[in-house]
Amino acid sequence: MMKKTGISALFIMLIMGLGTQQIYAQKKQKEMKLMKVNYEIEVNVSPQKAWEVLASYGDVGSYHSGIKSSESVNGSGNIAELGCDRVCYLEDGKRKITVKEKIIDIKDGEHYTYEVYDWVNFPLKKMQNTFGVKTVNGKTVIYQTIRYRLKPRIMTWPMKGKMRNSAYEALIAYKHYMETGEKNVSMDVLKKKYKKV
Repeated sequence: MMKKTGISALFIMLIMGLGTQQIYAQKKQKEMKLMKVNYEIEVNVSPQKAWEVLASYGDVGSYHSGIKSSESVNGSGNIAELGCDRVCYLEDGKRKITVKEKIIDIKDGEHYTYEVYDWVNFPLKKMQNTFGVKTVNGKTVIYQTIRYRLKPRIMTWPMKGKMRNSAYEALIAYKHYMETGEKNVSMDVLKKKYKKV
């Protein structure tokens, strides 16, 4: 009788172990693979000044000409912190795009990542953006990393160039504001002044 109970218990543990492995394998399969795009640019300000501008999260539309307007929502303040929530309104030709974004990771003074959790008029499946500042060879560098997947998925790869261009535009808008204090300078003017690398 004891032997049977021991074998039964062993059998149950084996079944449970296999079930756990199967659940883990299914979870791994469900993790969405995202395309990754990086862009960085040198800025002629201190890392602290660069971070101060990047961390002005809620009102980015007040100085970034690529964004029609933006505002903090759901009780969030203007300064970047974990859980900070904003909505941005953009225009792409005749298309009016709205994106809602929440900070999901932050290391104060260095970088933050926000997730786009709601959108209108944009073929998005999932998107995360990281903005940060670092020092390279004694120079201050700001960067953006975009992780995204579009819907339908087949559009993800062809949009890589457009996503890289979007990062370039965001960073030259930040650079110009950091270095001059001028707000909402036309993207055409900025593109002539700061060539893409």
